[in-house]
Amino acid sequence: MRIIFCDDDPAVAPELMELLGEYFEQAGLEEPEWAAYSSGKELIEKEREEGRRPDIAFLDIEMPGQSGIETGRMLAEYCGHCKIFILTSYADYLDDAMRFHVFRYLSKPLERERLFRNMKDAIYQLSIETRPVLIETQNTVLTRYADEIVMVEARGRDMMLHVQEGEYRTLRNMRHWESELLCMDCFSRVHRGYIVNLRYVRSFTSTMISLGAGEREWTAYVSRRRYPAFKNAYLTYLWGMR
Repeated sequence: MRIIFCDDDPAVAPELMELLGEYFEQAGLEEPEWAAYSSGKELIEKEREEGRRPDIAFLDIEMPGQSGIETGRMLAEYCGHCKIFILTSYADYLDDAMRFHVFRYLSKPLERERLFRNMKDAIYQLSIETRPVLIETQNTVLTRYADEIVMVEARGRDMMLHVQEGEYRTLRNMRHWESELLCMDCFSRVHRGYIVNLRYVRSFTSTMISLGAGEREWTAYVSRRRYPAFKNAYLTYLWGMR
């Protein structure tokens, strides 16, 4: 596991490392790999350059230059599974932070017990969302992580599995994908022809869902019968991110 910190206050990262080190020791878990940055620009450049995929990030919301909101948005685009904690003394930025599904919003000074509860939730969700998913196509068999799947679409006789950078025509039917994905809270069956990953939802109506990742966008239909359950699942998912 890799945990990163970004705060222009040099005292914050050591404090967090000490608290989290205590949490991992109490939980009987292996201590993670740590990295600390003083600016969002440095964080994004170095993590990408080194090919890192951090699992958890703690970002200060107010930093010179690139803010924690912008840093979090960029981090979420290339590392979708990363659980992002926003740290601040102010609540003014909550709406902006929630637009890219911040995992938790923590106030300074940090409360030890609240931090520990939220870490337990983050590690549990990581264990689910980073679960490998086997994809069989006509020519190959490959593995992707659950958090990389945007949606599954029945397109005529073809079954398409969409990921951020493209799509696969799979040999498995919708019943298989229901069994594979709906055991995870982040997926919802919204139509006989669609299963969507709630983390990619940008907006929806009673008949249509708009999904997005970076510059790419997708559309899924919602059936009248499934709309109430989808709406409840999405709101529950958002609430769980707070």
